[in-house]
Amino acid sequence: MAKQNGSSPLTDNQLTRLVRGSARQVRQVGRGAYSRAGAGGSFLFGSLAKLGGSLDREAKSRVFEARNSATEAWERFETAFVHRVARALNGLQIPTARDVKELNQRVADLQQAVIALEQRAAAAAAPKKPPPRARRVAAKKAAPATRARRKKAGG
Repeated sequence: MAKQNGSSPLTDNQLTRLVRGSARQVRQVGRGAYSRAGAGGSFLFGSLAKLGGSLDREAKSRVFEARNSATEAWERFETAFVHRVARALNGLQIPTARDVKELNQRVADLQQAVIALEQRAAAAAAPKKPPPRARRVAAKKAAPATRARRKKAGG
């Protein structure tokens, strides 16, 4: 039993009733919250799903923007690097890939020109043989003239 300290005495029975009443109230509040969450739970879930979807889209768009920004920055850096290296190589008078390609094409053209000139020179240096018939005809024509001279001289 409870002691009396000058205040109103509480019996075990009253204390038990007070604790039971408080427990009943807590249980009723919990049931009410549970029923409210059950009734509005689908709405709450739907609104949370919408919020999550919008946050996901926003995060994806920010990631896309950041990636595009990084790509553009990298391309600018790469372009600047290529130009600076090209300028340095040009200052050292080192030919570029385009210069080497042009020189290779010029060498190939010159090789073809040399081959054509060699063929022309070989054709010009070769002894010209007259066709076989023309030779015989010239020999026959020359022979009677020689006979005629012999006849006049000796004849």
